Order: sequence, then structure tokens, then C-alpha cells
Amino acid sequence: MKIGLEIGCVALFVGLFFIACSNFEGYSSDSIVSTEFYSSLVYEAVEIPVEVPKDTLGDSLTVKKDDELKDSVAKADDEQNDSIPAVDIPPVEPKDSFITLDSAACAEIRSTKNDFVPLENVLPCVMENEKVAFIVRHGEREYYESGTDDHLNEIGVMQAFRLGEKLKAYPDFYYMHSYYIRTMETAYYVAEGKGQKVEAFTRENSDTLVHEMTDDLLYNWYVKDYAYEHVCSPNGGLASLTKMAYETEDYYCNLGFYNAKERTLEFVKKYFTYNRMHDITFAVTHDYFVAPMVIAITDGEIGMDYHNHSGDDYYWPNFLSGAAVIVDDKDNVTMVPVKGLESGRQGVH
Repeated sequence: MKIGLEIGCVALFVGLFFIACSNFEGYSSDSIVSTEFYSSLVYEAVEIPVEVPKDTLGDSLTVKKDDELKDSVAKADDEQNDSIPAVDIPPVEPKDSFITLDSAACAEIRSTKNDFVPLENVLPCVMENEKVAFIVRHGEREYYESGTDDHLNEIGVMQAFRLGEKLKAYPDFYYMHSYYIRTMETAYYVAEGKGQKVEAFTRENSDTLVHEMTDDLLYNWYVKDYAYEHVCSPNGGLASLTKMAYETEDYYCNLGFYNAKERTLEFVKKYFTYNRMHDITFAVTHDYFVAPMVIAITDGEIGMDYHNHSGDDYYWPNFLSGAAVIVDDKDNVTMVPVKGLESGRQGVH
């Protein structure tokens, strides 16, 4: 009996010794998990860089890793989707004067059809008896975030802000956009970059003296019957829209879409007659609207026939590309393809 008690005491003592050693070394499974989780949080932290080289702003979309994707989705769920996120972007030094261009340069800009003109170069060529509206695609978004409530990514925010800075010397703009959050954000950050102090743009306050929302800035504007979209071109989407804009005599394209030139002019007449438009309007739309519009106003010379080059981003409208609509006091219209970034195309050759 005494021997058994002694053996039991020894066993108990050995067990307590091993437990103490284990705790001292800190190898518990709980501590390992918490260390990995903390590391992942540190790794996931993202800051907007102060300076972004110009040639990176128009790069193709980047897709985050799976872990980053999960984190961004979780973060998006916690935010109100129809608000403009606050982003602190250090401004660059403003220019002291307007861009000056002579009449020959302006004549060339206003007649351009085979390329995109820098958006800021159009404003010096608007005459005293004219008003101008810019209709452009929104800033960059993540590839997988294409819904109505998805935001610009960090690069898209900076693209819009920097463009606004380039236009700082000009009077305040009037803003238009679709009901997609990223178009609203693009307009807002252009205003911020200009130094135009405005209340954050939301769907609820879009009927104001500063900005308005319209469903006409969607590609639906060019669609007559969705049933023929994939008959016009097997790939549908941008392939069908560009085929329609180039080949208006195609039977099925004509059933599915309006004539691109006629429909573009209808949009201009609806929103941009001289007496009803503001001096300078900045309207934000989408790639599916920009492509047929640009093809129509350039008689196809712009070279955006995506239906013949499916998969080649060179034929896809870039962020902040689109058209300038210049209207005089007799409602004569001049339209010029414009770009807000280094290239008007998503890809380069």
C-alpha cells in the first residue's frame, strides 16, 4: 500500500513538471493561431501611396490574392455602399495659369477622329459662345467588383483626384453620373481634386444644383432589344456594341440596337442643348456607353472594333476616356474623343 502511494506521488510530480515546461516554452496551439492571425493583419494593411508614376495609372486591372479578396469583401460588407469613402490624397502643386493653345492647335484638336485628346487640352479651345460637357468612363475598379454598389479602388480614386487637379484653374463643374457608386465617386473625387468643395455625392442628394443621376448614362441607351445582343455577336457585351456601331447594316444588330450615330445625337439633344446645359459639365458613365459613342463621333476612325479583336484590351475604352461635347449658342455640336489618363485605351500596342 505504501509502495503504491509512493509510485503515485512520483507520477503526479513528473506530470506537473512536464506541464510547467510546456507552458514555459510557449508552444500552446492557441498562441500559434493568434500569432499567425496578427501577422496576416499586418500584411493586409494597405496605404495609398503619396505619388504614383503616370505610366502606372492606366495599367490593366490587378486581381488580389484570395486572402486579400476575402478581406476586401468583408470590409465592404461593413461599409455603407452609397457613401463616398474618405481618402486623404496629398495635392500636387497647382498650375498658376490656363493651358494656352493657338488657333491652329485648337482646330486640330477639335477635328481629331483617329486618337484621344488629353481632356485638359480641350478646355482652352472652347470659345466664348460655347459650352462643353465631358462624358467619360469612371476611374479604375477591381476586376471582380462590377456591381452597382462596388467602389473605385485606390488607383481609381487617385486617377479622378489627379484629373481634377489638372482642371483646377477652370470654373466649377456641374456633375452627372449613373446610379453606380463608382461613377458617383469618380465625379466626387474630380471635384475634390479641383478644390471644388461639395457635399459627398449620394443617390439621395443627387437632385441638387451640383450633381444629378440619370439611368441614361448606361449602355441600355443603345439597346433596343436584349434578345438579339448575342445574335448580333456571339460574345455579346462590348463585341456586340462595337459591331453595331461599325456595321449598322447587320440585320440582327439592327434588331438589337439603335443606330449608334443617331442615338448619340439623341443623347446630346436631350441633355446638352446650349440653353439647358451648364458652362462645364463632367458626366461619368461606363465602358459599354463610351465605346459606341466614340465610334459614332469618329466615324469609326478611332479604331475600337473590339468585335474583330475580342480579348485584346487595346480595343477596350480606358478609365476616364470618352468624349467632349462642345455646343455653341446655335446648338451646333462638335464632339472630340478625349482621355483623362496617358492612354484612351485599356491596353497598348
